[in-house]
Amino acid sequence: MSLLMVILAERGRLSFLQAAFVAGCIVCLFTGERGFAADHEQLRQEGARHYSAGRYFQAIEAFEKALAGAPEEARESVKGDLAHALAGLGFEYLSESEGRMAEETFRKAIGVSEDYYANFGLGYLFFTRREDGEARTYLLSSLGSRRDYAPTHKLLGLLDYRKGLTKEAIDRLSLSLRLDPADDESAFLVKRLKSELGVVSKFPSVGLKHFKLRVDPKIPGKLATRLQVELERVYTELGKALGVWPSVKVPVVLYSQGRFYEATGSQHWVGGFYDGQIKLPVPTVSDEKDPAFRKLLEVVRHEYAHLLVLKISAECPMWLNEGIAQYFEASYKRDAVYGRLKESREARIPLKKMPARLGNIDDVELARWVYLQGLGFVEFLAEKYRPFRLRLLLRAIAEEHSAAEAFERVYGRSTEDLEKEWWARVEKPGK
Repeated sequence: MSLLMVILAERGRLSFLQAAFVAGCIVCLFTGERGFAADHEQLRQEGARHYSAGRYFQAIEAFEKALAGAPEEARESVKGDLAHALAGLGFEYLSESEGRMAEETFRKAIGVSEDYYANFGLGYLFFTRREDGEARTYLLSSLGSRRDYAPTHKLLGLLDYRKGLTKEAIDRLSLSLRLDPADDESAFLVKRLKSELGVVSKFPSVGLKHFKLRVDPKIPGKLATRLQVELERVYTELGKALGVWPSVKVPVVLYSQGRFYEATGSQHWVGGFYDGQIKLPVPTVSDEKDPAFRKLLEVVRHEYAHLLVLKISAECPMWLNEGIAQYFEASYKRDAVYGRLKESREARIPLKKMPARLGNIDDVELARWVYLQGLGFVEFLAEKYRPFRLRLLLRAIAEEHSAAEAFERVYGRSTEDLEKEWWARVEKPGK
């Protein structure tokens, strides 16, 4: 289960609130305040029901009314309920790529009460923006309120991994797993990082002008050299296209193909990935003209594009990130893409309902479709509005903290309107 899925699942975990509501109905026995206390407890129960159903605005309204009528000794508990409901709303905004509204809502929650979930929300938000110092501050504040919340330890572990502290990351993720043994993602990450740590530490290092490599000794020397040339080339070409050049050397790990899948635990259809380091499986061929190796050169462009997209806008929606990466691979044929999209009308997914993370997809066909749909839409944007606006769109997402507002700002139209026109073009490409 992905971290965001774990967070969203929290919406249904209200046993501690519901228990407080039941207890409140029993202990409020002050003679002059009996009816008044009953009213505020009924409002708390109403708020809990709304929260459980994901109706955050109604939950917030009920808790605010409960707070207005609560006796002094109950006010802190009701404030905690209200803050938790506001945090739930914040995560709803996050799931819809509305980062600015999410941040405002999390901060409002913390202003009401020092809720662990609201602090975690800000930590998660800054983590997605790659503002790691801020992320760590709020995550540690979350631990101060609740030390047994597994996703907080998990996120701190991922922050350690970003810093290159693999051993510390394993320790944090292992703690997260002990707290939540059902979390398959933490189990996968612990296994993967332990495997990588044992393998990659034995790879020799190679320093380039803009990259620092670890190269599997099993890779033929001439293929490793060709990949080094390609990396420096994409640094220049994609840097110019997207307007960003990393200021520090980019870490890259070149695995022999078999060792890549063994060490990373990746699905067999994964051709490489970027998780703070570019990791690539080099096929066991002897000729750089071999189709498998030529495909890997395209993957180099793809993964480096992901790196640049995240540097510009860490809040870029997954489907858009994948579409841009494929677009800059420059290996597709537009007519073929549109033809496949047209043939599979029943498989279409509204962009807002795209899976949050490709790593959660076990269905190979669904993964391929998500890639295809993202590419088709980005190709449409680049063809009609010119490619340079893609970098403007990414900058706008970073500044607005909202994909919807960024599309309006850059293209003057909503995502839904653009999507509708795109599908019309898919159906009749000549118009």
